[in-house]
Amino acid sequence: MGKLTDRTVKSAAEGRHGDGDGLHLIVSPSGRRSWVLRYQKLGVRRDMGLGSYPEVGLAEARNAAIDARRSLAAGIDPIHARRSARKAEKSVPTFEDIASIVVAEAQKNSTNDKVKYQWAQHLGPTYCGSLLKRPVNEITTSEVSTTLKPVWHAKPALARKLLPAIRRVFNHARVILRDKHGIELVRNPADWSDLKALGFEPPQKLSRGSHPALGYIEMPQFMAALKEADTIGSRALEILILTNVRTDAVLKAQWKDIDLETAVWTVPLENLKDRKHRTEGFRVPLSKKAVELLKDLKDEQTSTFVFPGNNDKKPISNMAMLMTVRRMNDPDTPKWIDQKSKKPITPHGFRATFRTWAEECVSFPRATIETAMGHVVGDEVERVYRRTDLLDQRRQLMEAWAGFIYGKENVVQLERRA
Repeated sequence: MGKLTDRTVKSAAEGRHGDGDGLHLIVSPSGRRSWVLRYQKLGVRRDMGLGSYPEVGLAEARNAAIDARRSLAAGIDPIHARRSARKAEKSVPTFEDIASIVVAEAQKNSTNDKVKYQWAQHLGPTYCGSLLKRPVNEITTSEVSTTLKPVWHAKPALARKLLPAIRRVFNHARVILRDKHGIELVRNPADWSDLKALGFEPPQKLSRGSHPALGYIEMPQFMAALKEADTIGSRALEILILTNVRTDAVLKAQWKDIDLETAVWTVPLENLKDRKHRTEGFRVPLSKKAVELLKDLKDEQTSTFVFPGNNDKKPISNMAMLMTVRRMNDPDTPKWIDQKSKKPITPHGFRATFRTWAEECVSFPRATIETAMGHVVGDEVERVYRRTDLLDQRRQLMEAWAGFIYGKENVVQLERRA
């Protein structure tokens, strides 16, 4: 028989009041009453809350204490058992629930709009539609196999990205299921060894290929045609060609990063492809022609972006420059093509045009040319000791390039260093 009664429970003063066999009534300074069962497991003393009075009465508290002692007698920690029961009551997340978390994390860690779009596309209904509403712990390797088969051979580039994305969802799910639901996901359903057992072979290896590029001999003629286009996309393409930066840097260019007085454009780290290897933005020397073009654009400024989109709050689309080139080409008999591949040129291909011209037509040091390409020059040790970005030499190089592509003859050349 316990020591407490319904009357003493109601009138008990502040403190701990024992009922026997480890059951206690705890009365706080504010008068709040709650039940606690004190027990030992493997030599460790623990307190297990059994609820508050009067929601849990004396009889209910005693019954709960009896159940807990039975668990202890069976070698089960009642606190752990209760936690497991609560986890089991929670509804198990679906593949879609976990995928949304993975997509959000991946998009947060990327500054590339294309990459952000791909994460949402790959783990969305387009490719994972059959998995989305399934409880994530019930999905089998066979179901993953069914999801992958339509693209595995038909779209190997996609397959190489889709499988790791799906595998990442299950890796994330493993932790959530264990910590929040008490469920162990023993094996990842997207494990390669299991898929291989089902007959999967590595997707066809892809060569990176190269972007179709215009021969540098044709550049003066192309630039004259580009001038006639006279659109925001054509002006962006002209700056891309004049500065030799990557497409993303031009699209996201903002006036605050451009100093027309010193003729230097500092591309921020977040707009650089190789930002992991840099500690500061990349300084781009602006040729006189580039400054002239940017001043004309500055006179018409309506946005913080150099090349604003329709609402001025965002830059132009990543298709703007590509569409400019396409409009300049006749669909049936394109004029501006890569002579090797016979494919119509692309904006990124002009970097190859510049690199070939710099190698064959002028005598600038390789380090100057590679730095102008935005490439990391030298090994890690060499980069530690390098204290220059060769801005002055690159300025001469870009003036020479501008002079060449606009058909001028005063091309600067330097003697190649030994």
